[in-house]
Amino acid sequence: MMKLRWPGALAIATAVLVLAPSAAQAVATAVTIATDGHVSHPVWYHDGVAVQVKSLVHMAWNTNHGAVEARTWNRTTGSWVGAARQISVATLDCGCVDGTGTNPNRHDVPTLYADPAGRVYALYGGGTASKTLPTGPYFRAGAALNSVATWGPEQSLPVPGAAYDFEALRNNKGVNEIIGQQGDNPAGAGSLVYLRFLPGTASAPGVFEEPYRILVKGGYDATACAWLPTPGCDIFVIGRVALGPPDPSNPAAPSPIYVTWGWSEMNLSGTCGDPGGFCDRGVYAAVSYDGGDTFENVAGTATTDLASGPIAYDDPHYQVVNPSVDVGLFKAIAVPGAYPGTPWIAYQPGADQKAGTIVVTHPSGSGWVAQTVDASRAWNNHLVMRLGKTGTRLYLWSDIAQSGSNASNLYQWVGSTSGASWTRSTLVVGGNWYLTGRAITTAEFLAWRVPQSTTATTVAFTIVPVP
Repeated sequence: MMKLRWPGALAIATAVLVLAPSAAQAVATAVTIATDGHVSHPVWYHDGVAVQVKSLVHMAWNTNHGAVEARTWNRTTGSWVGAARQISVATLDCGCVDGTGTNPNRHDVPTLYADPAGRVYALYGGGTASKTLPTGPYFRAGAALNSVATWGPEQSLPVPGAAYDFEALRNNKGVNEIIGQQGDNPAGAGSLVYLRFLPGTASAPGVFEEPYRILVKGGYDATACAWLPTPGCDIFVIGRVALGPPDPSNPAAPSPIYVTWGWSEMNLSGTCGDPGGFCDRGVYAAVSYDGGDTFENVAGTATTDLASGPIAYDDPHYQVVNPSVDVGLFKAIAVPGAYPGTPWIAYQPGADQKAGTIVVTHPSGSGWVAQTVDASRAWNNHLVMRLGKTGTRLYLWSDIAQSGSNASNLYQWVGSTSGASWTRSTLVVGGNWYLTGRAITTAEFLAWRVPQSTTATTVAFTIVPVP
């Protein structure tokens, strides 16, 4: 079967969607995971803090006492399996601050993933490791199948400057495709790190195929932050990953790996000092059809062999939205359609300028078509998106506000991949912020932090059906 191709780096056609009026509101069952969450980052918007194996959902969080913990929920019985267990051995608190003046343990948020045998694995502690170790992050493999009760030895992965904010997705060959952001190292902080984890067996844990690769090169750029008296600063690449459908004509081939990213200068907050008023720039996309050795732009007109070097953060061949556009920090991606799939990317133009809308874009015809999903408020919020079970509907979720009339609500939008409108409904879950999600069987696992006190947060979740 021929792979579909679309032109890249083209002007985007924009279609403003009429949001279907809806007063739909549902009280979603919110379950408390823990009350000892990190004061600001017990979870984070693009970490995979949960994974389902058979009927069990294993979930983890970053605590307020220098540790990462996990526990297990039985979806069949709707109850906990055993008590919370600590994953980490090292003390995850350097007692220091990074360039933002904040303790880097906010980046210690864990990511869980599993192999086909049912063994659970954890990546965590990258923020603390970036200040206390020459390399990192920390890694552990579950000692027993389908359990977070006991763990194998704690290891530090050989990534200079450590890495954090990981996402992990398992492809059709059982390999976990993992991306995260590299911490401070001699080349500067902010590149997108790529790891491939080979599956284990019932008797032996899996292994990393190689130490790591740089997928998208960020880090120090002497020409960045041109507004400074002396230009030069770090570029931070913020990436999301999704898998396309496998090739039915070639079962031996791995699923396509789609990556989308934007980049930020100096740091990840506000204007970063740019007098233009924003620093979260552009949207880019790449796809790999060979299991991650080479990546192409979606048009198929440019290819990067990672053995020779990474993709540059601002390579125009991979551009979807021009970097002169403020796209906001938070993005999401899903891939509907027959092989090799069509990437749909959600982002929030104008978010740093207090005028954000929620937009999705996908390749169609001669370019990318952008559609405004919601312009009802100034959006600058965390996004979760996934494909529904039927393959024809896209689901998109966001938290809304830390305070005010929407402090207890999430919004859910449902749109057809062939239609021209999205329907919005409200999920009432109680206080929430820093929304994150993970696809589980026939549903989405949504988790968030609940403001609690000046020393801790509550961590909660709900499971939303995705028909």
